[in-house]
Amino acid sequence: MKITMLGTAAIGYPLAFCNCENCKLARIHKGKSIRKRASILINDDLMIDLGPDSQTSMTMYDKDMGKVKYLLQTHIHIDHFDEGLIISRIPYMAMKEHNRLEIFAHPKCLQIMSDRVSRYENADILTMEGQNKLNVHSNSILAGEKMEFGIYTIKAIESMHDTISGSLLYVISSENKNVLYATDTPALTEGALEQLAEYKLDLVIMDHTFGNVDYSFSHLNEKMFLEQINCMRDRKIIGDSALIYGTHISHDGMPYHEMAESRAASMGYHIAYDGLEIEL
Repeated sequence: MKITMLGTAAIGYPLAFCNCENCKLARIHKGKSIRKRASILINDDLMIDLGPDSQTSMTMYDKDMGKVKYLLQTHIHIDHFDEGLIISRIPYMAMKEHNRLEIFAHPKCLQIMSDRVSRYENADILTMEGQNKLNVHSNSILAGEKMEFGIYTIKAIESMHDTISGSLLYVISSENKNVLYATDTPALTEGALEQLAEYKLDLVIMDHTFGNVDYSFSHLNEKMFLEQINCMRDRKIIGDSALIYGTHISHDGMPYHEMAESRAASMGYHIAYDGLEIEL
């Protein structure tokens, strides 16, 4: 599997109207310190989170949106889902033939996605008519459930980030490799850990919204990030040679990239950056 980090920020990094020291230094250092909103591409055909920067990222990294066949949506927050990109699949915009897009999400998330699409275009993605109009197919998945498609098996993992709107984490398995994408999550629940128990993970890409601060809200800070990793190691969920990356970076306690990576490396993991490619 090849994993491309299309975006590694929370709302954006540096934050649009912020002049804190971290944001000011990120603007000076540029490069890996400039982050688009979080999304990843697996191989050329599986995307996790169709966010507002996805189209720009795909073009920047020489990827073809038309090749994407599968979308796993973690949740519905505006930095992770852009209904305008779904709407752009209607025939008069997407003039050339493109792949049918299989969408996988929690049923609550799918309902809100459909409502947001329908607000601007008469194409309810939960009906056959709307799905045909946009050349998509919606698949509901709940925590603990597995689905197989193409060369992939996915498993939805319990998330407490936004239970009202239906949030999920995902394990993606292919070619005897297992990847956990766990952005936008507080501490893993016992249920999530039990759902992960069958795996020996080769790659963990996990929420690292906050850095060396003593608050976390519905995300992880540095201390909590390490606690989740150590917990999964203790339970033998993470293999000895597994790669560990923090993503969904904010300016709260997270400095410009080179400084953040140096600190993370001293503790045995890495901080992802936009355009990073990981091959398993």
